[in-house]
Amino acid sequence: MRGPLDGLGKTYDCVLGNERRVLDARWVPGSSDGFSVAIAHYNRSGRIHQPLLNLMGHPGVREVVIVDDGSRGEEYERLAEFVERLDGREFVKVHRREKNCGALISKMEAVERCESEWVLVLDSDNTAFWHYLDQLQAIPRRRDDTIYGAAWAFPFFPFHEFAGVSLDFTTACETARSGLLKKAYMINDGNYLVPRERYVRSAGRFAGLRSDVADVMLFNYLWLTEGGRLELIPGTSYFHRVDATSFWMQTKDASRARVLELFARMEGDLTCDEAYLTSLMAGPDDVQK
Repeated sequence: MRGPLDGLGKTYDCVLGNERRVLDARWVPGSSDGFSVAIAHYNRSGRIHQPLLNLMGHPGVREVVIVDDGSRGEEYERLAEFVERLDGREFVKVHRREKNCGALISKMEAVERCESEWVLVLDSDNTAFWHYLDQLQAIPRRRDDTIYGAAWAFPFFPFHEFAGVSLDFTTACETARSGLLKKAYMINDGNYLVPRERYVRSAGRFAGLRSDVADVMLFNYLWLTEGGRLELIPGTSYFHRVDATSFWMQTKDASRARVLELFARMEGDLTCDEAYLTSLMAGPDDVQK
């Protein structure tokens, strides 16, 4: 039986090797298996280098689109300077928003600005390992009702028990009642490959939402409610950073309360209906800080 630490050496080799391989390979125009990468950025110019370095050399990545969500002036200037030094061919596109609107809206805008039919949504401080990118590129027949994710948000959140399972709303409710969904917590993961048009259409229903508390879980809950599926690719992982600057850490109590609320709704087979969406829109104006 494989454990959560299996393949750890390979994971680190992947990170170290990618920096040496940056720009050695590139997606070939006309390939149908390529995808864009969408990143919402807010005051993390000091952490964006590793995520970008790992993306720049991969042959499946067509472009990287970054939406800066009203970062401080010096933070945005550092981001723009780094991107310019790294990429002189405008492979990485940076869009600046003066007003801070929150992570959920920024992710939606970044995905909407992408040119590919499929988009990897990636947090600005997380690193997509090459074996994960390889597997996303190699999915033989992508379904436009399915979001594809990794089986391990290394090193903190193993989702192996859901690997290979196509999770729909009914299954999510059943596993919420059994306790497995709370144990695995994969419903709160958002570094995944999405069908661009359907993702934007679903996320657009949160256009009036000013609260970022558990924004990924809110979206996944809505996605499942609308008939979408979540599927984790066995044997894949990405590097998930948790530190004092993360929004989750800054809103820990409020985020936990929202997550428990959503679990309770799924335990009761309650969908993300219009009444619930309306109640969310009336919440406090919590944006990225």
